[in-house]
Amino acid sequence: FFTAQDLLPVGGVAMSLPEALTFGALISATDPVTTLAVFEELSVDPHLFSVVFGESVLNDAVSIVLFHTFAKCIGHPGGVASVALQALADFVYIFVGSALAGLLFGCFA
Repeated sequence: FFTAQDLLPVGGVAMSLPEALTFGALISATDPVTTLAVFEELSVDPHLFSVVFGESVLNDAVSIVLFHTFAKCIGHPGGVASVALQALADFVYIFVGSALAGLLFGCFA
C-alpha cells in the first residue's frame, strides 16, 4: 500500500502522486485548442466548430478545477484515503458553486 507522499519515477524525475496528477491536469487542456486552430484554417462547418468549441470550454473548465484540486493535495500529510476525500470534497464544492452561479446568471441573462 502506498501513501500520497510515495515517490513515483516518471521519466527519470521523482514525482509524488499529487504532483503527477496536477501536471496531468495542466497539460490535458491543450488538445482542443489545436483542433480549433485546424478547424479555423480549414473553414469547417460552423455547427461542427461550435460543438467542438463547447467541448473545449467544458474540457478547460474541468482541467482548471482538477488542477486546483490536485495542487491542494501536494504535501498533504494524510494517506491516499485522506487525499482522495479532500479532492472529492473540493471538486464537489467547486462543481456545485459553479452550477449555481451558472443558473443564477442564466436566469438573469
